[in-house]
Amino acid sequence: MPEPPIELPRPARDRDEEARHVLALYDRDPARILARIEDQLAILAARTQTLLSLAAVTITVTGFSGTAIARSGPAAAYLLVGGLVCVVVGAAIGIRGILTVRWTTSFAPCSLESALVGALELRDRKTRAFGTALRLLVVGLSLYVASIAILLVRSAR
Repeated sequence: MPEPPIELPRPARDRDEEARHVLALYDRDPARILARIEDQLAILAARTQTLLSLAAVTITVTGFSGTAIARSGPAAAYLLVGGLVCVVVGAAIGIRGILTVRWTTSFAPCSLESALVGALELRDRKTRAFGTALRLLVVGLSLYVASIAILLVRSAR
């Protein structure tokens, strides 16, 4: 007989509720709390590096095959350019919104609670930027693949 699914707890309603939960979870230990936030920021940075690698590959491949794709027709050329614009804008958002350094120790002297809320706000801002960069990259790659599909269909005639 299959086990019943595990019911996950609901997400925190807001940053303050999350901060209270984290403070309780880690017994108000500043080192453990800030280490957890820094781990989360490191995950965002690593995932952004992956997005930037995909963007770099897209730009590099365009250097080799962009002209051939564009020659297959105006639709392919527009899709290619649109895809590249989305990829480059997504990469720029990743660089500016996620990889920009703001040290959690640079906060002005404040309570642990205030420092935690500030760190969570920083993490949430970077998470939103990552989501935007990821969506732009997916749209850009989709447009790029569509332009390649046009090239392949036209060359099969």
